[in-house]
Amino acid sequence: MPKRTIVAALFALAVCVAPACAAYPDHAVRIIVPYAPGGPADVAARLVAAKLQERLGQSVVIDNRSGAGGNIGTALAAAAPPDGYTLSVITPAQVINMTLFAKPGYDLARDFTPVALLTTAPALLLVNPKLGVNSLAEVIALAKANPGKLSFASQGTGVAPHLMMEMIKKAAGIDLVHIPYRGSAPALNDVLAGTVPLMMDSIITGLPHVRSGALKALAVSTAKRSALASEIPTVAESGIPGFEAFLWYGVVAPRETPPAIVSRLGEEIAAVLRLPEVRERLIALGSEPADAGPAAFGVFLASEATKWGEIVRTSGAKAE
Repeated sequence: MPKRTIVAALFALAVCVAPACAAYPDHAVRIIVPYAPGGPADVAARLVAAKLQERLGQSVVIDNRSGAGGNIGTALAAAAPPDGYTLSVITPAQVINMTLFAKPGYDLARDFTPVALLTTAPALLLVNPKLGVNSLAEVIALAKANPGKLSFASQGTGVAPHLMMEMIKKAAGIDLVHIPYRGSAPALNDVLAGTVPLMMDSIITGLPHVRSGALKALAVSTAKRSALASEIPTVAESGIPGFEAFLWYGVVAPRETPPAIVSRLGEEIAAVLRLPEVRERLIALGSEPADAGPAAFGVFLASEATKWGEIVRTSGAKAE
C-alpha cells in the first residue's frame, strides 16, 4: 500500500465524523468492570459513573463481567465497537495478566486506548502479632535466620499483592514461602488466626484490623506515607530503598475510539475526580484520586507493564 494511502487511512481512523462527535453521547454509556460487584474496582467505578452521567447527560451503566482474574470482562471490552459507548475498568491485574497468562484474550497496547487513571491506593504489609516482629527489618532478619520457614499469604498467584511480596523477597534476598488463596477474605482470615503470619493487602481492608490490634501494619507499599495512616512507614523507609508499588484503577476504551471522544471522556472524568464529595469518598475508601488523562495514563501503563512483567518472569509465577 502506498505511504500516502496508509497515512490517509490512519487519519480516517483517528478522527471522528463531526456529527457523531458533536452528538456524543446520544445514548447510555457502558463501563465494564471485570470483577464481581462490591469490590474496590466496582465501588470506584460506580462512584465515578454516578457523577459522570450527570455531566454527560446520559446514563452510565456498570456491567460486571467477572472471571479468569479479570480476563473475561476485559476481553469482552476489547471486542466492543470503538465508538465511546463501551469503556472498561482496568487494574494492575490486566497489566500483570499480559505476562502471567499465555493467552489472556486481549493485548492492552494493541486493543485499548487509555482514557483516565481514576485512583491509586497503597497496600499494607500486615503481620500477626504472634510472630513477634515490629518492623520490616525484623521480618527480614527473621527470614534470613530461618530460610524457607516463614510464609506469607496472598489473594492468589500473580495478583499485585503477591508480586509486591516477591519484590520484597528479591530486594532483601530472603526466602519466604508463598501460600495462595482464592481471594482476600480467606487469606486475611488465616493471617488473623495466625495460620500464616504475613500478607500484603489493600489499606481499606487491612487497616481496620490494625486499628483493632488484631494485626500489625509494618509498612505501606507507596513511595509516600498514606494520609489514612501517616504513622506507618513506607517499605522504602523500612530498608528497601526505591521500593514503590501500589494498587490502582483506570478506564480504557477500545483501541480505535475517536480521539475527540477519548479526550472528552478524559476531561469529564477528571472533572468528576475534582469534586469534593467524590474526593472525600475515595479517600475514605483508602484511595487517592488521580490526575492522569489519556496521554499521562498511557505513559503510566507502559511503565507498569515493564515493572510487573519483570516481576512475574523473575518470580516464576504462572496462572492457576
